[in-house]
Amino acid sequence: MWDHLLVPLLACALIPSHATPLLKAVTCEEASVDAAANLAVRHINEHHHHGYKFKLGETQGSKYEKVGEGCNIDLQLMLFETSCHFTNPKPAEDCEMWELGERGASASCTSMLSVQGGVATVTRHQCTTQLAMSNAEMVMTCPDCPSMMSLSDPEVVNVVAQAVQKYNQESNNQHYFALLEVGRVLLAYIPSLGMVKYPKFVLVETNCPKNSRIAPEACTPLCPDRAQHAMCSTSYSTMNGVTSPECELYPAKNSAPLGPGEKEPVCGASFHHTHEATACMTQVTNREPALHEICPFPLAVQLPHQEHVHH
Repeated sequence: MWDHLLVPLLACALIPSHATPLLKAVTCEEASVDAAANLAVRHINEHHHHGYKFKLGETQGSKYEKVGEGCNIDLQLMLFETSCHFTNPKPAEDCEMWELGERGASASCTSMLSVQGGVATVTRHQCTTQLAMSNAEMVMTCPDCPSMMSLSDPEVVNVVAQAVQKYNQESNNQHYFALLEVGRVLLAYIPSLGMVKYPKFVLVETNCPKNSRIAPEACTPLCPDRAQHAMCSTSYSTMNGVTSPECELYPAKNSAPLGPGEKEPVCGASFHHTHEATACMTQVTNREPALHEICPFPLAVQLPHQEHVHH
């Protein structure tokens, strides 16, 4: 049933940029609850710097409290994970949901908004992210469907490292690409092959020209707005080894050429190597190693030898 997941030879499709839809104004009238929910979801996605974008499933509750000339709004939202990685330029509203066998996630969120002077801002959100169906539940519903693996499983890490190497060897890009993160990993039984792993992973363009003598793993990723990103899929079986990845290439948000004598800017570490990532892991309401959970907002980040900083 799952042999269609076997990944073909490497291919890259450049995905065009998309305009972000305009949101309706949020007011203190309960009739604008849909606008408030849409603003809250956009805020969640804008602060979700790992994993996949989410879209609104339903507004499960709302509470309005008058404060001065404005109000506070408390929302209970159910979100569903889409197949668009956060680096994908497509608006979340246009992204597709995972199919049943692709093992999507859901998130139950509380979002708080403040409306003052006709301006609405999100002041807080807290979400519980979980698989839409656990592996045990999926076995009962769809025995042939794949299970989810931990994103940090050592075998997965090794498979993805080999796939990244293949990508750099086989692509026609001007620069080497480095691993940004593992997005998700499915494990399925194929009668002719046995157990097959299907990782999805994201690459980021680096400052190293293709075929330079520098090892790709020693290259520095370009700043997020100046780097191309690639969303890739591969598979691994004992019989076939690691297949060549199939990738979608996302253009850089800022492709303006550097001026004479101007050097490529240097940015900080990616999310998984920041204090924010550490704080997120300690502050999420439940840990699911197969998913990228939505981090609380604001995050209380403890920097070395400093007081708490909120992000």
